[in-house]
Amino acid sequence: MARMGRETVADALRERIVNGLHVGRLVGGARLPSTRALAAEYGVNERVVLAALRCLADEGFVDLRRRSGAYVVPPHPAGAGGLPDLAGWLVGMLVQARARGLAPREVPEYVRRALETRRVRAACIECNRDQLHLLCTELADDHGFVTESVEVDALRAAVGGTGDGGHGVDVPLAVRRADLLVTTLYHAAEVQAAADHLGKPWIAVALRPEVMEGVARGLHDGPVYYVATDPRFEPKLHRMLGTVGPVDNVRVLLVGRDDLAAIPPEAPTFVMTSAREHVAALLDGRPGPGRPIQPRRYFSDAAARELLTFLVRANVAAVAAPMA
Repeated sequence: MARMGRETVADALRERIVNGLHVGRLVGGARLPSTRALAAEYGVNERVVLAALRCLADEGFVDLRRRSGAYVVPPHPAGAGGLPDLAGWLVGMLVQARARGLAPREVPEYVRRALETRRVRAACIECNRDQLHLLCTELADDHGFVTESVEVDALRAAVGGTGDGGHGVDVPLAVRRADLLVTTLYHAAEVQAAADHLGKPWIAVALRPEVMEGVARGLHDGPVYYVATDPRFEPKLHRMLGTVGPVDNVRVLLVGRDDLAAIPPEAPTFVMTSAREHVAALLDGRPGPGRPIQPRRYFSDAAARELLTFLVRANVAAVAAPMA
């Protein structure tokens, strides 16, 4: 009779667990009622319940923890296990999309439409070619914006007075047809004034902290080299690095003006995006110059979020717009 009691209780608990997991009333790790509560529920002795739980533990349905109780073991579907960080993030994103009504197989097309339905134009505004190139490159390559460069002096000349070309200088075409004005914090006030007058949104991007970490370490150890293309970048760089380290250790070499062979092989070296093609052509497959310290991306996470929010909003609006 005791054996039958144990098997009956085990069958009931097994079905309870399977049904609960199937309909979502139970999840892996959930604690079952106490042995005393189960004994009262099924009208049996506690020893019978404990024996039934041991059977279920042997079968892999529950985990018995001393002085804690019985816990539901989560199911282990085929293929479960650790994933690389990016792949694990992807699974989480697909699960969240599914919870919002989007089937995992539909996610790639939704993402494509949210990023590529319309050409979103950005006018990059700065005071030198090197920073302009960096802004435009990351906006285009990482985010998919159609980018154009605008010298901040040209914007000043056009909107410095009335904001509508009152000085006899037209607002640059790139600014007039841009959906978004993008600059750095150094020119935020000027770009904001122009954007407000023209009725255009604008964003001032900051750099990722990692961009300056290698530079800061290098400056305290000795010279750090920058390879650039625009002489206006040098005084701007000294201004930027004033709070990072001793600027006396900053060395700026310009393509076409300076000899890149002067850079020691182990010296920390930051090649601006504007100079990379020129440097590659000069080196012709040879290593160098120096020891590269630039990261893969420059914009801060906060700036990237703002840019992506603007881009997705513009594309989602285009998807939702009725056909003409």
